[in-house]
Amino acid sequence: MAESTSLRERLHTDLTDNLPVTVTAIGMALAAFALVSLDSIPLALSTDFSARFLLSLSLLDMAFAYDDYWPVAYSPMYAVTWTLVFGVLTAGLFISIYEVALPNLGNTVASVAAFVTVVSIQFGSAMLYAHIR
Repeated sequence: MAESTSLRERLHTDLTDNLPVTVTAIGMALAAFALVSLDSIPLALSTDFSARFLLSLSLLDMAFAYDDYWPVAYSPMYAVTWTLVFGVLTAGLFISIYEVALPNLGNTVASVAAFVTVVSIQFGSAMLYAHIR
């Protein structure tokens, strides 16, 4: 019988294995949530909580994609750079998909569609890169 680890131990391991990526992803998620919440910024994201929350959550998922599927452990500086670049791409893609879907699907469905698409692309590209490498 295999010895199983507790949920707390697994979560701690997941969050601290690639600490620079995790900290950067959390910082970007908080910054994105705050920026799209401002009234004066021209981002067209709805003031509805679901869009802001799912954008932030999609940025946090980068840490899990990196930890689970990225085949190379990079230096901390390179990992932070990777997170920043893919965070900007993730946010841009999320907002683009959201804006295209919003007029036809409504806020909630557009938010969920953008989230599912972006996270699928994140994990799919990481798995593809791992397979090719």
